[in-house]
Amino acid sequence: MGVFSIRSEYSKYGEYHSNKVNVAIHMIFVPTILWTSLALFTAYFPGPLFKFPAPILAVLQRVPGPMLSANVATLTMTGYIAFYMILDQIAGLLIAPVIYLMLITSQQYVLSSPNAVSVSLFWFAFAWIAQFVGHGVFEKRAPALLDNLLQALVMAPFFVFLELLFALGYRPRLHREVRNEIGSRILAFRRNAKQATNVK
Repeated sequence: MGVFSIRSEYSKYGEYHSNKVNVAIHMIFVPTILWTSLALFTAYFPGPLFKFPAPILAVLQRVPGPMLSANVATLTMTGYIAFYMILDQIAGLLIAPVIYLMLITSQQYVLSSPNAVSVSLFWFAFAWIAQFVGHGVFEKRAPALLDNLLQALVMAPFFVFLELLFALGYRPRLHREVRNEIGSRILAFRRNAKQATNVK
């Protein structure tokens, strides 16, 4: 299993999120962090980094909603979607319109609201605090980002989305396999933590 394995990536992130309350907190505040991040990217890095090639531009012009430019927010989310589709094509396709909706609503919010930056910063900070509370109080384990920042930031939205899909019956065999893998990882973590405590 490697970086492009859905079982590996989901399980690595999932072992830090086994408590139901902590998972519920993430279900609410991971999308909050993603949306406010896109708003802040738009506010601080609004301009396009380059012009889309004509074929891509022609496709984008057919997509309903405001025209997206090649700015930091759009390019970052394009990378996210590409990674998700490598992990799981169907789930990656399903999350793409969700991310697109977050992109256009966050960008329109920045363009239309004079308080967009301050409001986005408030909810961005509040969401992070809520997640640290979830880990400290309920999960009783440090967040995944302290071990692998990039993996945690990229995988978090997909983990939340897959949790929703699994609850709706998506790929039950995969769900069982990753839950078993997460259980094994948690047992190994607790065993190692206990051994470390005994050594002290």
